[in-house]
Amino acid sequence: MALEDLQLDPYFLAKLFAQPIIPGKTGGTASPQKSLPKVKFLGENQKNVALFIQNENEPYLNDELFNLLTNILNACKLGMQDVALINISSYPDLSFADWQQAIKINQAVVFGIAPQQLAIDELPNYQLFTIGSSAVLFSDGLQIIGTDKALKARLWAALKQLLTI
Repeated sequence: MALEDLQLDPYFLAKLFAQPIIPGKTGGTASPQKSLPKVKFLGENQKNVALFIQNENEPYLNDELFNLLTNILNACKLGMQDVALINISSYPDLSFADWQQAIKINQAVVFGIAPQQLAIDELPNYQLFTIGSSAVLFSDGLQIIGTDKALKARLWAALKQLLTI
């Protein structure tokens, strides 16, 4: 009997090779990729800086908060062409990892959103963290920052670190 004529039962082969043949490599089927929606954001994201907000009442921000945000961006030597302003209210099921797949994010500032809403463990505000390949800063909401000088100072100090100003 020639080796070419040898036929093995598929069930027997599955039992025989239940463990990976190459150590450290896991076999199995690839998990299906989560289908991400086409996300919308304000700005052109030229410098891959994502600004996350949550506002159920408006597409992005009201005039007062938008002016505050543009003042913050100007202080950081950035404009709307450099950033992606993202309202997560339109995409409540997306995690931060999903956002990283949907758009390019080098740095991110998360305004007034709990880390758990982005499927991230609890993190303190105004401290830099690296998540995947992105530097991330969690902050209070723009509404609160606009009325509190101490929080503005904390945000400014953290932004200088994040954006290396």
